[in-house]
Amino acid sequence: MSKFSRLILILMVLCCLPLSAPAENQKIVVTFIGDCTLGGEDRIRDYSFSFDTILQKNGYKYFFKKVQSVIAKDDLTVANLECVLSDSSSGKVRGKTYNFRAPTKFVKVLTSSSVECVNIVNNHTLDYGNAGMKSTVVALGNAKVKWFGTNDVYNRTYIYTKGKIKIGFLGAEISYFEKNKDVFKKQVDDLKKAGCQMIVGVMHGGVEYATNRDKPQERVAHQMVDWGCNVVIGHHPHVLQGMEIYKQATICYSIGNFVFGGNKLIKKKRALYSALFQFTFTFNEKNKYLGQQLNILPCLISGDPSRTKNDYQPYLTQGTDANFAIKLIQRDTPDFILKPYKKGVGAVQAYLPATKKATAKPTVKPTAKPTAKPTAKPTAAPTAVPTPLPDVTATPAVTPAPELTPVPETAPTPAATLTPGEPNAEQAK
Repeated sequence: MSKFSRLILILMVLCCLPLSAPAENQKIVVTFIGDCTLGGEDRIRDYSFSFDTILQKNGYKYFFKKVQSVIAKDDLTVANLECVLSDSSSGKVRGKTYNFRAPTKFVKVLTSSSVECVNIVNNHTLDYGNAGMKSTVVALGNAKVKWFGTNDVYNRTYIYTKGKIKIGFLGAEISYFEKNKDVFKKQVDDLKKAGCQMIVGVMHGGVEYATNRDKPQERVAHQMVDWGCNVVIGHHPHVLQGMEIYKQATICYSIGNFVFGGNKLIKKKRALYSALFQFTFTFNEKNKYLGQQLNILPCLISGDPSRTKNDYQPYLTQGTDANFAIKLIQRDTPDFILKPYKKGVGAVQAYLPATKKATAKPTVKPTAKPTAKPTAKPTAAPTAVPTPLPDVTATPAVTPAPELTPVPETAPTPAATLTPGEPNAEQAK
């Protein structure tokens, strides 16, 4: 076989080989759930309707059972833990309307239900003093539940790790945040230095049962984003509030209650409605953060037929209730129209890239001036006066979004335990 023939054969073989597929983007799915109180007040602990009694009858898996189809399949589930985990009632703070406490063994409600991480700073963190908060941290640590949050007792961020991708988390009460901005600015900077490709800020504040966010919520959320957070999740109002897209970051001002053992009765109709806020974060083959997409999965926090009593078992809803939940969010979301809920899917919002694409300015071509045709010189007759030619005259050559009808109303750190600001890491589910 000649050299030329061999070359042709090699080229034919190479042409038949499959081309290598381009590297696929990496995805991490994180689900955020609202206020969770795994217990209640000491005075009602033995009542038939209490969280403790329901747990004794139904077991630890009862409370999150009806949302397992979602949270058991994600990479990370993050809740707001709005109670103290302690086996002692000593140190109870006097003068509060509610002091929420659960025995330390109730941490199994989280570990048995694929809830791997919690924010612990809120208005019930210190219901039983510093000792109560320390007991909470120890119980979570022993159960290997990751936590974050910063106040005068603890200063802690959290880093979730999957492969070479890192997502940072920080948490704050709004009032504490505004008095200690330098602390939280340093946390964001430290998370960046630790290699986090993106950061989530969790804030706790606002007005309870208010349908709209207030100015402090906006200030804190915007500050977190200005520093480098890509998502901000809000808690405390106990109801769904609106959203905002700010500098390519998603802000969810309040995501409502969830497994809320603090109240047997559902005080407001709108407090019955909640949602799972599930984000899919996208990264390229070099682990660079590319963007995010939010799916809102409407829920009711109780399945009791009265719709006013709490059975502490949230479930995914659909139809009229699902649409109503989206309307609750929409009426505090003035800047854009939310994508609607679709049965069996959720309310999948538009993909939000990490950076806003620059809009090219239209190029305006200069208008050419009309050019007069050259006038031919007349040929003079030998005896006639030339007739002048006539003068040549140049011939000059979006809708606003509709308004929606309002929905009818029907830090010092204990020396022996944690290092201030020290992030902790977890592998994927």
